[in-house]
Amino acid sequence: MDAPLPNIPLPVIEREPEFETLFNSRLAQLRGLLADVGFDWDTYMLRSDPLNRFCRHAAYGDLLMVSAMNDTFRATLTDFAQGADLIALASDWNLTRADGEALEDLRRRLRETKKGQGGFTDNWYKRYAFASDPLRVDDVGVAGDAKGGVIVSILSKDNGGVASDDLLATVSAALNQPGVRGDNDHITVVRAVIRTVNVEADIWLLPEATMDTTMGASQAALVAEFAAERRLGWDFTSDFAIAALRTIGVKRVSLVSPAPNSVVVTASNEAVALGTIKLNFMGRAY
Repeated sequence: MDAPLPNIPLPVIEREPEFETLFNSRLAQLRGLLADVGFDWDTYMLRSDPLNRFCRHAAYGDLLMVSAMNDTFRATLTDFAQGADLIALASDWNLTRADGEALEDLRRRLRETKKGQGGFTDNWYKRYAFASDPLRVDDVGVAGDAKGGVIVSILSKDNGGVASDDLLATVSAALNQPGVRGDNDHITVVRAVIRTVNVEADIWLLPEATMDTTMGASQAALVAEFAAERRLGWDFTSDFAIAALRTIGVKRVSLVSPAPNSVVVTASNEAVALGTIKLNFMGRAY
């Protein structure tokens, strides 16, 4: 499935100007109005001037109005809506947030639902596979042949990614419902292929870092970032492991396994699972 949008500037319907620009505009506006009635306002740059404060307050109001307009606009976009706004967007597509479902998982389901409107395409089957069990389906791969055979690979959120028989049965039942399965399609739901990767790294810490706390934080960061990134067809690189392990207090990371500058390449029905994680304390360095 598609990855989230990269780090790009937030979308806006009106560019948010600098406060100083708005403030100067307010000053110029008020000076012009006062000049029209014969009042020479020569203390306009003094912060203690009451009218200067009035213009400053008005400029803040202008800035807040533009920010509110842009926030309202972003709330209508699947990739930028947050909290209740995202839940409301999902409800427009007849999606309800499952008990315990993370908002990012709901966002993924909403994307798949939008993409799967064409009928009997890969995205169509992904849509219903995700919806069959939002709390356990982590990712879905679909591959078909010219004879109507459709293989649906399921990556589970638990059990190291290995889907249980019960989960496979649940997804299969959802995809074979009348109106979901194409008349000429033969759907087979299978477990995604799991490729286990063991990580071992030599780590040097900064002099002031606490060994147990820092090493524990590095391992936790690797586990958390791996869980956030893993998908079917996502390649595990040694650079990813090094970057995740380099937390606050870590001076240097040298990967032992997998080999430095290596890539664990996965197919569209395969996913990587973390096996053992071994971090070797090698001393301290500046």
